[in-house]
Amino acid sequence: MITIKNIIFDLGSVILKGKSVSVLEKFNMDDKTHHALKKFFIDCQNLDLGKESLEEKYIKCNFPKEYEKYKDDLIHYYQHRDMNMELIDCIHKLKENGYNIYVLSDNNKESLNYYKNHPNFKDIDGWVASYEYGTIKKDGLLFDILMNKFNLDAKECYFIDDKIENINEAEKHGIKGYIFDEKEDTNNLYQDMRKNGIRI
Repeated sequence: MITIKNIIFDLGSVILKGKSVSVLEKFNMDDKTHHALKKFFIDCQNLDLGKESLEEKYIKCNFPKEYEKYKDDLIHYYQHRDMNMELIDCIHKLKENGYNIYVLSDNNKESLNYYKNHPNFKDIDGWVASYEYGTIKKDGLLFDILMNKFNLDAKECYFIDDKIENINEAEKHGIKGYIFDEKEDTNNLYQDMRKNGIRI
């Protein structure tokens, strides 16, 4: 069996719970406002490709003045996202067992800068994000960038993501993939890791 040395995590719906838009549930607002503010979380491709900032995204939404009080919460939405603490614990255990841990994410600059400095992510050895390179995971190039940047052997990597198209792309690059469903028990992930010789 090939020895896995590197564990690669996606962020959204994996280490971070749910979707970005779910943070709206945390704010005190009526249904009309909730529905209107969802616009901020639609069509985020330019954010993920590094073509616009969260501030620019907010301005482009052209919200009525009555929603101005939510601006700060929206452009700092990433601070309100819940983390899957079972996976944070998993990362700590993997690190203790000698694995290299990486994050590969389709995401914007502001979010990634926040998480890179968050104490829960202190065990991450390296980050590759779409905004830095103007390309997203399903296009394939980010996997090449990750492998080259950290001098990784694809056969020694194990990738965890919630989207089948990203897993398929990883496997085209020779990386073992696991489709993570946050509704499932994390033990399913652990079982698959052990099946692949990963100590957890």
